[in-house]
Amino acid sequence: MKVGTGSFRSAAIWIVLALMLVIPLLAGCGGDSKAQDETTAATDTAIAFLNALGDQDLAVLRSLMSPGYLDENGIPDPITTEKLVAVVGYVNSYRFIPDEDIAVEEDRAVVTVDLEVVGKDVREETLVLGLEDGGWKVDAFTAMDWSQEPVVEDTSGKVQVEQALRDFLVACVDGDTTFIFEHLSPDYKEKHRLEDPWTSAEFSGVFGSARSFDFAPEEIDVEDDLAEVDVTVEFGSRGNLESETSRVTLVREGRDWLVDVFPFFIY
Repeated sequence: MKVGTGSFRSAAIWIVLALMLVIPLLAGCGGDSKAQDETTAATDTAIAFLNALGDQDLAVLRSLMSPGYLDENGIPDPITTEKLVAVVGYVNSYRFIPDEDIAVEEDRAVVTVDLEVVGKDVREETLVLGLEDGGWKVDAFTAMDWSQEPVVEDTSGKVQVEQALRDFLVACVDGDTTFIFEHLSPDYKEKHRLEDPWTSAEFSGVFGSARSFDFAPEEIDVEDDLAEVDVTVEFGSRGNLESETSRVTLVREGRDWLVDVFPFFIY
């Protein structure tokens, strides 16, 4: 498999230069001029499509797709950048050699292309073109999965709150007092006059011995920079367990969520 290197635009230039060298050789062979013209036109369409893919030129990209491909895949009009990223990712470069990697037979052209997508290995993909009203259009491309939907951003912050609280509770169960201290809010530390992490003995007196915890992420209430949720902690040892449920509050400090109210700590 031929692996392309360099930037997306340099890969495109490489293909065009290769095409300039190949076409005169083909013309000198005395072959069917119509077949040569179709190969050239199909190659031009493949290059235009791959360039538009890498440049995220969404209007051009959609214009190069056949009506059948658009309908079959339910491709939106217009295509959004978020949708394109979900479908194929960020294309960094591509490479194919026109005289070796494209096969034209009547109204169908198949292009084998090496595609580099950010975060993934270079992969060999197949681009299929069909002749539509005298022009070549994309009929299929194995690199694209149109069933994929954009990741919906959690604007409420619930996901971040859930992870912050889960990490804090794990630290409590494990007795990691340094992590706990770093993830308490400044107001909490000031209120309880905490200047340093508890020692193991101090923490045992403040929190005791916990075995597990539980809370429902879907029940997290977030309002601006404040989040609350009911948390259940199971204390004790095997055969002598006791569960307690209390309301825990976290506050946003910059990009972090810090614990501000934690009734399980007893002074």
